[in-house]
Amino acid sequence: MRYAHTMIRVDDLDAAVDFYTNKIGLELRERRELPGADATLAFVREPKSGFEVELTYNHDGRSYELGDAFGHLAFYVESVDKTFEAWKSRGVDFSLEPKTMKNGTRIAFAVDPMGYKIELIERPEMA
Repeated sequence: MRYAHTMIRVDDLDAAVDFYTNKIGLELRERRELPGADATLAFVREPKSGFEVELTYNHDGRSYELGDAFGHLAFYVESVDKTFEAWKSRGVDFSLEPKTMKNGTRIAFAVDPMGYKIELIERPEMA
């Protein structure tokens, strides 16, 4: 078995693709229409791990609520502060600026255009 991807629904596919590629540095692997489902999918991936996020846009105009069961996407980075500054300069919003937790781990939380949270975890050996 091998992990495939995480899917999140988006209400503006172009804004989501722009955020995940141009603002935080993932690669657009594929974008395709699903004619029978009246939807467009975009797959973005983190090149080192191969982790993918499927961005699903349904053409029927429905809206979504994030709910409280889903927490966040998380990425290991070499430096939370440097990543924070780079992302902030590209217009990324943060719900939690860089902070050192009681256990010594440095973290921050970014927010994508739909409101999904993205955690940055400072672990140079894992980045």
